[in-house]
Amino acid sequence: MKRIQRGPVRGISFKLQEEERERKDQYVPEVSALDFTQNSESGMLDVDQETKDLLKSMGFDSIPVNVVAVQQQQVSERPRRFGPR
Repeated sequence: MKRIQRGPVRGISFKLQEEERERKDQYVPEVSALDFTQNSESGMLDVDQETKDLLKSMGFDSIPVNVVAVQQQQVSERPRRFGPR
């Protein structure tokens, strides 16, 4: 079943794959990500500036949001196996 969860698998029932896909599609979280009363101590959604602009353009500017700075993580480079090229 783990292989089916990742994607289509050759050699097994198409019906079984469709059932697994539909099970994923029907997932409903316990607490909505937009339920700002339970997701934050301040009672506001934490979003970046771009998301705030998107909400405003869609007419959702009545939703209380807290703009936070986006922090980018630096990816460490793996050491090469055979030395420099």
